[in-house]
Amino acid sequence: MSNFEKGDFYFGISDKKIHICFFEEGKNVYKESLNFEIPDNLNNNLNFKIILNLLRENIRKIEKNLGFFLNNGNISIQSDSYQSILFSIKNIFDEKKLDKKVVANLLQSCIQKFYMDEQNLSIIHIIINKYVIDDKVYKFLPNNIKFKKIILEIEFICIDKNLINKLKKLFNECKINIRKIVSYDYAKKFSKNHTDDTMCLSAHKVLNGINQSEVYQEKKIQKKQAIFDKIFNFFD
Repeated sequence: MSNFEKGDFYFGISDKKIHICFFEEGKNVYKESLNFEIPDNLNNNLNFKIILNLLRENIRKIEKNLGFFLNNGNISIQSDSYQSILFSIKNIFDEKKLDKKVVANLLQSCIQKFYMDEQNLSIIHIIINKYVIDDKVYKFLPNNIKFKKIILEIEFICIDKNLINKLKKLFNECKINIRKIVSYDYAKKFSKNHTDDTMCLSAHKVLNGINQSEVYQEKKIQKKQAIFDKIFNFFD
């Protein structure tokens, strides 16, 4: 049986350890966890095979403990390459109704500009910190209003692109489908009142929508979808 039917696995990865935690469906604390030390961080190519073998061995252990296979998971990664980059984008229209499509188009333009200028980073999280609509400030996207001018203040949480590619390669070798990657340096601020040695509890909170200002990118794109459905899930 696939773990997708039972709950979610999270992998907390630092330069020294990897933690594996399993959360049952609908639960906010993990049912099972284990951790193991790694010889060096993933940026060291010589240690990739050692880390791969350790990961495979410990995946088998937690599968045996739980009684089903681990097929899918989410990653929480702590990295010195973490960056928070702020963007602001503005557009002026003839008076029109504000909807998700307007915002998604602006975000897409911002993402394209980011990747034109930055080749070494990957965007992990997108947060809309502020909407300024006809000079009025909103924390969240307002409903049923007409406008002419809009400004979005956006924050991109980024990590080194090579590290992300190594993570994907590592888990692909283990036949694990990675659903989402979370930056622990971003996520940990949502666990201020709790210790999170595994780095998984805070990532679980983030992926369950604790930050209402975060916008989630979809992994797969279908050609027939409208652009705001192709790129983003807004507040669903």
